[in-house]
Amino acid sequence: MNIRLVPYTWARHIHVALVCMCTGLVAWWALLAFCAVKGPVWSATADLNVLLGIMGLGAGLGALIVQGTLEPQSKKWWKKGLLFTGPGAFLVTHLGAGLGAILTAKMVPGAQDDFATAPLLSALKYALLSFAFSGLFFGLWMGWWRKASLAFYGTVGLCCGLASAMAWHLLSGILDLYYASAFATIVWCGVFGFLAWGVPTRLYAGWIRVLSGSRFGWRVRVDGDEDGPSEIVAGHYPRGLDLWLPAEEGARELHVSVAVDGSKRYTARGMSLYPTQVKRSMEKVDLRYDPDRPAPLETPLTSGDLVTIGDGQAQAVLEFVMLPRKEDQ
Repeated sequence: MNIRLVPYTWARHIHVALVCMCTGLVAWWALLAFCAVKGPVWSATADLNVLLGIMGLGAGLGALIVQGTLEPQSKKWWKKGLLFTGPGAFLVTHLGAGLGAILTAKMVPGAQDDFATAPLLSALKYALLSFAFSGLFFGLWMGWWRKASLAFYGTVGLCCGLASAMAWHLLSGILDLYYASAFATIVWCGVFGFLAWGVPTRLYAGWIRVLSGSRFGWRVRVDGDEDGPSEIVAGHYPRGLDLWLPAEEGARELHVSVAVDGSKRYTARGMSLYPTQVKRSMEKVDLRYDPDRPAPLETPLTSGDLVTIGDGQAQAVLEFVMLPRKEDQ
């Protein structure tokens, strides 16, 4: 849950989902513990509404934890979030489930009588609207809290409700309502965390580090202190270079540069007639400067790419890596 523990890999795309799933399961377990110790204080017809409210509570608290730990937040922000975000998500989700149940009783033939005789029915036709409206209300609430697009978050919330409904219906038929409620909570929180947002790229910075020679381990940050375009140059020119490398290790005065634009796209540019090569999985790019071209050759960089300059015995190897900004001090 801390940016220091989220490397710049595919894991950052599912980090929010994993945190939300964990908080959702904790909220679900707390509901079961409450029912086991004190017993339900609501009617049997409200069981699904309370369960859906707990799903919204767990996902909302997970989102709060992620946003609060990825970037430093004030105590006032945390207090406001704990007082309003989670409880608010529970309330709006619960209300959405209630609205869905009312509409189901009016629109589905025989639903009113079935609810009266068997309030724990797990048929999807009786619960679909409750899941859909609770997901929609939850998404709108989270969109308002994050000051983001309400249309987008409403759609995400609707997807959460529908996916959770399918999991709940299938598991209740295959196993029982105990497992169905657990997996429905996991699906709800996982879908929300996966679709809503991931760890933003702006929390990372690109670095060039030396993997060979006398300057092994030396690294230089590509990004500036402020967001925006920036560029560093590697070579052996004695003054003014960001990354100085000895001439006897294959580097020319101005050998290669690495730049980043305002959209966080990184590129390597060859500035020398001597060998300059970018290596990545199943690909090699020759960046030697071509005098017949009006501009240097360049190629996009992704974390883990190797830049080899020089050849034979006089050769230096550089690596481009993305690191969290909190760790670049």
